[in-house]
Amino acid sequence: MKLLISKVGDCLIPLRISVIRICTLVASLLFSYLSVAGELKELSVTEADGEYRLRIVSVLDAPADYVYDVITDYSHGYRINPFITEVEVLPSEHDEVVRVRNLSEHWVGPFCFKIDWVGDIVETKHGDIKIKTIPELSSFESGSAVWMIRPRGERTWLLHESSLKPKFFIPPVIGDYIMKRKMEDDTLATLKRIECHSKILLEIDMEHDPELLKTLLREGQDCVNHQELRDVFTLKDQWTIHTPSVQ
Repeated sequence: MKLLISKVGDCLIPLRISVIRICTLVASLLFSYLSVAGELKELSVTEADGEYRLRIVSVLDAPADYVYDVITDYSHGYRINPFITEVEVLPSEHDEVVRVRNLSEHWVGPFCFKIDWVGDIVETKHGDIKIKTIPELSSFESGSAVWMIRPRGERTWLLHESSLKPKFFIPPVIGDYIMKRKMEDDTLATLKRIECHSKILLEIDMEHDPELLKTLLREGQDCVNHQELRDVFTLKDQWTIHTPSVQ
């Protein structure tokens, strides 16, 4: 028996070491992941009466015009939000309004939500983007959002605020907690992708090669190491570029 316990103990020692190493690796990856998207100033998610409110302030390491281009390329929204499975730009009754429909799939713990969202988007003259959810066409009772984009030299100060009240059921207590964490994680991932794609567009323009403007990142590919991804561009599509005057 003593011999058996001794052998088990000998087996557990390397197992403990492996677990510690894995935990250390996961922690280091997590912290490096969170630090990718520039400089995070503020991030909060709150809930009241079934409505979730998110606010994030960050400084991205990319020029404001390019950040604006990436965010407003609505027909390719899946590039910055990997949960989007389908995007459609719908007809709008007003010239200054862009109506967009997104289909997305989200896992919150063991629950899967297939979400249909339609919203009207207005781009202001000052680099702001205002969004209003259309409840009768969406999986939400109400919703709104705003992007504020300001240049800080070669960097970008960015604020994003949004509110959404889902029509679908969210389990109380644990579901609310998981939902908030999910919103935080998704927002950080989106900012990371916005920053990365903005840097790639900047590099393309700096090279003054018009042929490179025909290229884009592979669909569904995470924008983590933008230099490696840039090397695997495919001639499938052209990035939609419409540069406003961001002040």
